[in-house]
This record gives sequence, structure tokens and C-alpha cells, in this order.
Amino acid sequence: MADELKELEQEQQEVVILEKDMDIDEDIIPIESPEDNQAPITPQQEETLEEPEEISHKPKFKFDKKLIMLIGSGLFCIILLIILAIMAFTSKDEEPEPILPTQANPIIPPTITQKFQSSKIDSMLIKANKLYESGNKIEALKLYENIAVYNESLSKYNLGVSKMNQGLYKEAIETFKEAIANNENITVSAINIAVCALEIKDEELFKYYIDLANAFINRDSDVNLYEFYNALVNYYRGFYIEALHTLDLSDSKYYTSQKEYLKSKILSYLHEDKEAIRAIKAVEDYDINLPLGLLHARLGEYKEAKQYLNKALVDEKNAPSTYLAISLIDIKTGEFASAATTLKMLNDYNSTFVKDTYPIKTILNPELFDINLAQQNYDMNIFFDQNSLYQILFYFTPYKAFDPKQTIEYIRKGGLSLFVDENSVASEYLQTSGIVSKANVMLSNAILKALNNQLREANSDFLEIIKLYPNHSILQFNLALTFAQLGDFAQAYKHFVTSYHLDTSNYIAGAYAIMTAKMIGKDAKRLTNEILDSMGLDSNLDQDNIYKAMIQLTQGNESALNGWLDKNKNDTVLDTVFNIITAYITNRSEVIIPATDILNQKLPNDVLVNIIYSAIRFDSQNIKNYAKDIQTKFLTTKLDKGVLYGGATIIRIQYIKLLQIAGLLHKERENIVSDLKVSTQNTKDILYTLAYLDLFTGHYEEAYTIYNELINNENIDDANTLFLASVASIGANHPDSAIGYLELSKLTNPTYAESRLALGLLYQEVGNIDAAITQYNGLGNSGYRSKFFTFRLE
Repeated sequence: MADELKELEQEQQEVVILEKDMDIDEDIIPIESPEDNQAPITPQQEETLEEPEEISHKPKFKFDKKLIMLIGSGLFCIILLIILAIMAFTSKDEEPEPILPTQANPIIPPTITQKFQSSKIDSMLIKANKLYESGNKIEALKLYENIAVYNESLSKYNLGVSKMNQGLYKEAIETFKEAIANNENITVSAINIAVCALEIKDEELFKYYIDLANAFINRDSDVNLYEFYNALVNYYRGFYIEALHTLDLSDSKYYTSQKEYLKSKILSYLHEDKEAIRAIKAVEDYDINLPLGLLHARLGEYKEAKQYLNKALVDEKNAPSTYLAISLIDIKTGEFASAATTLKMLNDYNSTFVKDTYPIKTILNPELFDINLAQQNYDMNIFFDQNSLYQILFYFTPYKAFDPKQTIEYIRKGGLSLFVDENSVASEYLQTSGIVSKANVMLSNAILKALNNQLREANSDFLEIIKLYPNHSILQFNLALTFAQLGDFAQAYKHFVTSYHLDTSNYIAGAYAIMTAKMIGKDAKRLTNEILDSMGLDSNLDQDNIYKAMIQLTQGNESALNGWLDKNKNDTVLDTVFNIITAYITNRSEVIIPATDILNQKLPNDVLVNIIYSAIRFDSQNIKNYAKDIQTKFLTTKLDKGVLYGGATIIRIQYIKLLQIAGLLHKERENIVSDLKVSTQNTKDILYTLAYLDLFTGHYEEAYTIYNELINNENIDDANTLFLASVASIGANHPDSAIGYLELSKLTNPTYAESRLALGLLYQEVGNIDAAITQYNGLGNSGYRSKFFTFRLE
């Protein structure tokens, strides 16, 4: 009889594994609970049902003849009541309706509902009757009493599980307490109370009952269940290593799938995601598509993640959270329009679902600011992405003058004449020699400032000159070039296009208009065809010219670029730089190294030249030695460091990037701080560079303060500066300021993808899903990847 009661107990036991909150990073998505599946029937430690004195909270019966006769006369009624109770319990075969994940009805892990098998109890009642009829009435009554107590306990336990599955956690807690009061199923009931306490966020109750479960493991469990219960209790107590060790030692055939699932969950908490995937694949009783998809997403394996998540959509109960996970992957991979469509569907379904289910935190991209990650992920593409190549061309492009020879003589200083075009169109748009002379002096002054690392002042001067001569191609070109070098590509595009249309033979202005159009996401097909047609009709133009090759660069035409390289033109600095760029794109290593040597000979002290020289010689096999080589070169070469402060943006970006790889950022920051202390003239330019470097050395609050000063008091409020101020705001944990700066940046340059993406993430973070959807739709399924921003799950 004891064995049969023990077998019945095994059929009733179940344990709930509930997911706790995870500590989530830039690519982490938590694992959801498994599907509802049947658990193996587990053997329990044999209960001494023949020894009711062990049930300490029940009074012991004192049997006499009168009592026996009284009980005997009512035995039939007792048996009938028990059978009716059993039949009533077993009639509830259907599971409750699945609960959709809303704020009011959170997703809870499905449990494994076991039913009474009345035939077991019937057979034990028959045996009790035989004992009674054979005259062994005391033993029969002991058995009747223990069947009744045991049946009551199991009913309370399974009722608690039912309430738990419905999300009625407080009611479930009270029901499990009644089961514990009957001195049965103490361990699993206490575990489930602890689980319910987690759901209602009662830490004190959780601690009490998980400790109670721990105290009763040895009493309630045989060797087959002890290891699983012990692992489960350690898991809920946060002792993940101990729980994992226990699971690894377990060789019991019971709860096999639950053990592998629990092992996978623990491994995911420990960020051993590959091991977690191996463990979850050993689970046979659950649908594992959802956890597999989420684990692959955490590893950044988004293609595999979406495959599993799409399969998991058949589970209607978890479909909304699965759709949300897919939308987050779409944001990571640049499928913003798809993400927007999904987010709108979910937001229409429940306006708080997105934020409540997977709340995100907008963060700075760790790969950009962490030296170890920077070295680990370093390759040539970091320096030579498409936008950087265009900016390198802008930097080495000569300014145009009305009277080139006069201008060169005016500004000749240390090779600066290399950056003045000696073939400029002179003065056909100006009416008298007096006007030409006056305009040329003004123009020469502005060019001199640009070449002396006063690029912002030069830009202001050109803007003033444009007011006097708005319809001159040369002035529009120079103004555009300063905007391009300052990183304001929307304004650069505007003035390059104007310059070209004012003089359709100014082909370099046309080529640069196409480049800046691509940089701001503007369609330039019509402009491209117009310029190429104009070149084809120009009988005075060599058809194998650099301007046509530049346009082919924007079209990705490697065949045309190879044709240009075969001509081996190195007449000007711009020719040589363009050769380096096209050789890099076409993998012409026999061209690129000699070309960098030529460039280094022409401009040995130029910072960008030295950066290109070092980057081209990158050794992917030994990044540490490469970093040392950079240190040696940049610490021993006499460089024109003034360009860092007031020169082109590309210098600042590439120089700091290279110093980061070399581990020299903090040393350079000390140098800049020292320069700031002794400077009396270009303070705001030094501050601008210091703020940018602060982003990469983790001085976010200082960067935030400096950008506020530059924007509010120095009136440096171009789109790029406003965007960098938002980067500092995120780093310093001022998300409201970040939103403000990004909105201003977007007003200044509505096409700036970085601002749109950052705004989308920030709006999603604060729960303004409609505003986030607007930003994502603006980006489309472009595949755009932000250099500065990403997100993690909170």
C-alpha cells in the first residue's frame, strides 16, 4: 500500500521553472518560458503512510470498540464521498485558455498539469475494505485516514498549480500554504510559492519559502529527485554555479528535459550562450524555437535568430513577444521599415506592450569606445568606409581662386600652395578689374584661414563673400568645400550643386555634389547623367579625366577605376590620393604602397598623410605590434598638430581612431589639456577637439558640458556638433538633452541618418512608440548601421 501511494504521489508532483529578470547588455534578449508539455512521472521518497504518527500536525486517534463501531457504520459514506471528490477533480481535463502577454496578464511559464488516476485510489480502497472485512480494522482505518489526508493535500497542490497557471498568484500562494499545512509536498509547494512571490515582487516572501524548500529537500525527496530539486532551489537563490554543478552530476532519468532547459537558462545567465544553445537542443519535451531564437540573437547571429523566431510564431500565446523580438533584430540589422510595421501592429494591440515587455536602453556603441574591442574588430574598413574616402578627397582638394598666381604668392607658406588650384576659371563673371582685385583679396584671405586651420572662420568669410557675389561658381565651390571639410554634408551638397549649375564646366563641383548627395541619402541619378552627358560633349576635355573617374567611384564601377589606375597619373596631390583610394577599392596592392610613399614624400608632416600611410600598412596578424609601430611613428614624427583643432573633421576622426588603436588617447588628452591652458586665441577649437576626444576616453560629463558651452555661447550649432552633443548626452545619462539636440540636428539636416536612428531608439526607450515608428520609417530598410548608437534590453 505504501508503494502504491508513493506511485500516486509521483504522478501528482510538478515543479514550476519561472524566469527571473536577466541582466541584459547591447545584444541581449531574455529566454522565454517553454511550451506546455508533459513531464515524466517521477518517483518520490517513500512516505510512511502506514505510520501516521509522523504527520505531526494531526492529532493521534485513540481507538476503542465504540469508536470502531461508529466509524464502521459510516465507512460506506466516507468511501462514497472520497470517490465523488476524485471524480469531480478528474473531470477538469482541459487546460485554461492561454493568457496573452499584456500588462494585466503577464506571460507565466506553463506548468505540467497531472491528474488523479482514480483507478489507483479505487484499488487502494478495495484493499482497505478487505483489511476491514478481515478483522484488521485498526490498520484499515489508519489507511482510510491517510488516503483522505493525502488526497486533500494533492487536491490543494494541484489547485495551486491551476491558479498559478491562470496568473492568480496570491490565491495560488494561499492554496500552496494549505498543501504545506497538510505536511505533504512541502518542497515543491514552497518552491512554487517562491515563484509566485517573484511574480508579485514580494522579496521577503520569496526568501522565506525558497529557504523553506531548501530545508525540506532532504526530507521530501529521494535520490532521484534530490538533485533536480536542489538545482532548482539553488537557481532561485541565485547560486547559479552550484545549480549548474548539481545538474551536471545528475544521472537520473527523471525530469530530463526540465534539467536541460534549466541548465540552458543558467548558462544564459552566465553569458555562456553557445553552451546554452547546446543544452537547449537536448530538450525533447518543449518547443525550443523561441529560446533558441533569442539565444542566437544575443550572440548577434541574427539570421539564425530570425529563422527560429519565425518558427516560434505558431505559439499564439507568445506570438506578440516573439514579434517584438523580431522587430528588435530588424532594428539591429537596419530593416527599419519592417521594424516599424511590426511595432505599429503591437502598439495598436496594446500601447504599453512594447515598453513593458522588452524595454530598451539607448547606449553608445561599445565597439567605438572600447580599446580592446576597437583592436579586436579593427580592419581597413574602419578607416576606408565610403564616407571616409569622400572626406579624404575633400581634404586634399585645392581651393579655387580668381587669380591663382596672385593668391599663391599671397598665401605661399610651407607648401600651402599645393592646396590652391592653379587652373581655376578666372573672372568671367566679374565686370571690372577693380572688382576682381577686391574679390580676390577677400577670397585669398578666406583661403589662407582655411589652410591655417581656421576652417570655421574661413567658412564664415565665404558666407559673407557669397552675399556680395552669390552667382559665382568659384565662391560657391569654396564655400561647399569648407562645409564638406567641417562635416556638414547637407550644406556642402547645396553649394556644390549651385557651383556646378553656375559653371557646367566645373566638373569637380559636379562630382562632389554626387558624393555629398550619397552621404545624405539623396537621389543623384539625374544629376549624375547630366554631368556625364556634359563631359561627353566637351571637346576640350580629356575623356580620361579624374572627374569622370570620381563619378565612377560613386557608382562602384571598378572596371573604370582600374582603367584610371593603369594610366598611373601622380601629377598632383589629388591625383595621388585618388590613386590610393581606387587602389584600395580594387585591391591593387602593387599600386597602393608606392602611392602612399609618394604622398608621404610630398607632405611628410601632414597628419592625414601619416594616418593613411600607417593604415595602409596594417598587419591583421599582430595588432599589438602594429599599435607599437603607430606609437613610434606618431611620437617621433613632427606633425602639424594645429590641424586637430581648427582643421577638417576627417583629421580629428581618423587621428583619434588611430590613437585609440595604439593606446595613446589618454596621453593625447593630456597634451590637449596642456594646450588649452596656455592658449589665448583658438580656445574654442581646442575645446571642440577635447570634447570629441572625451567621448572616447569616457569623460562624458565633461564632453557634455563643453558641447553645451560651444552650442549655447559660441554659436557652433551645425548638425554635426548638435549630433555629437547628443552622443555626449547619452554617455552622461542625459537622455532628455539627447532628444533635444537630435531634434535640432534633424532640423538642420533632415537627412542625417545617425540623428534619425538615435531619435527612434530614444523615443522607443521612453515609450513614445508612434514617434519611434516615424523615425524608423524615415530610414526605411536601408541596412544603415550607426557608428555611435545601439541599444540593450533593460
